[in-house]
Amino acid sequence: MIPPKKRTTIIAVFIAYNASKTLQEFYKRFPRHLVDDIILVDDASQDGTYQLARQLGITAYQNPINLGYGGNLKRALELALDAGGDIMIDIHPDGEYDASAIGPALKKIENGARLVLGRRFNNIFEMLQHGMYPWKVFPLMFIDLLPRLILERRFIDFHQGFRVYSREMLDQINWQENANNYIFSFQLICQAFFKNIPIEQVPVTVLYKGEKRGASLKHSVIYTLGTIHTLILYLLARIGFRSCIFQEPFD
Repeated sequence: MIPPKKRTTIIAVFIAYNASKTLQEFYKRFPRHLVDDIILVDDASQDGTYQLARQLGITAYQNPINLGYGGNLKRALELALDAGGDIMIDIHPDGEYDASAIGPALKKIENGARLVLGRRFNNIFEMLQHGMYPWKVFPLMFIDLLPRLILERRFIDFHQGFRVYSREMLDQINWQENANNYIFSFQLICQAFFKNIPIEQVPVTVLYKGEKRGASLKHSVIYTLGTIHTLILYLLARIGFRSCIFQEPFD
């Protein structure tokens, strides 16, 4: 007798930091029927984000100290995997990314993708129309073009914040060794390309306003240098010189 096929468990992870002003409205509009559970991990916020999440009935955890973007996402993914997640949806509860991209992204997973990335823009005019600072446009175009050349993929918008991960993909890469800052996600994408994991993209609507219009100039420079460093490590790994992030994952 053929055993029944295991049901796929879908978990949304909300990595949050000082998100109390946007969390309730975001959660109200979130398509909860598409997921089996939601896990929010609050990165030591000072504005009551964790308490609000609990009031809304969200499964919530709070870090005792600030772990940084990558550190917080690592913990969220570990919690989701421990909870039996097969597919993890990574979307920020600050209202910056529209959750309407979730349905198409899950369809991509169903059709064979193991990592799905959002795509915010198709051209420079869309960047400006969605509220991005003009001084950020050309640096973003540069750090987007560079990986397209080195990774040899026709992808656009490597550096956005909507992603859907499969357990199968996470089991194949050493993501626990990635940085605890914002470069975590780009490192993960490069690891997936290095392993030839099937990756797809879906359009995602964004709205930048106020402080959410992007990182400061200082953090943008740090991120750009991190992007270049990661691509150098990728090229070295391709010719046999492995670094910790391009090693086989530990059991």
